[in-house]
Amino acid sequence: MEKLVFFGAGNISQAVIDGLIKSGYSKEYISYVDRNKSNSLKLRKQRIKKYSTENAKSSDIFILAVKPKDALGAYDEICSLVKKPKIVSLVAGLRSSKYLSQSSNVELMRVMPNTSSRFSKGITAIYNISASESTQKKVALLFKKVGIILEMQKESHMDDFTGLIGSGPAYFFFLLQVYEKRIMKISNGDLEKKNLIISNLLDGVSKSIGSGETIEALIKAVASKKGTTEAGIKSFQSSQLLKSFDKGIAAAIKRSKEISSEF
Repeated sequence: MEKLVFFGAGNISQAVIDGLIKSGYSKEYISYVDRNKSNSLKLRKQRIKKYSTENAKSSDIFILAVKPKDALGAYDEICSLVKKPKIVSLVAGLRSSKYLSQSSNVELMRVMPNTSSRFSKGITAIYNISASESTQKKVALLFKKVGIILEMQKESHMDDFTGLIGSGPAYFFFLLQVYEKRIMKISNGDLEKKNLIISNLLDGVSKSIGSGETIEALIKAVASKKGTTEAGIKSFQSSQLLKSFDKGIAAAIKRSKEISSEF
């Protein structure tokens, strides 16, 4: 197993760590660096150790997962610890040129997982910048433990992935707020029952998609003519719901591209 050092232990790091541990990855090979007391407390409860910079080794894989404004400072800190460090940046939007202008003597990769990695259902984009073939394979195998991976051919595709998939879970949670309110009414305010209903609904949708049918065919299978589903779909269409949804995704992609120019 590779020794992993999470520089930044926020939500995405915790999701990946949870997924790795569930996959059988030993906690002994996972450590973190984070000044946030809340993040540190969560990881200490899981018996994840704080990283000792005095014992830094070139074989360590440093996973950079801080906010964009803090990324270059953390990058410099890692570069000061070992010669030619292996750095995997999970930072949204920040281009490799920003890092390499600080120090180019690194094995650098950009990786964008999503929070579903916690349940081994993650989707992770990987783009290799200057890592060796050996390091690239190790990183790919690492993220395969928490879901599926997509290897990007162009760095610009990382922005598209970030806005579409990296942010993806939150879009569905956002839409489910409508369901939540209405289901709470029919379940007499039973929170546990509400969660079970939504979970089963989504599980059924997931299995239907896995059947190989097209999305259009799956809609038609539910929406009979002049029925309730058709009435709902027509209302969505008249309010241009799909157009609004696509516009939101485009805004997220645009924001990802903007971030690199800000820092």
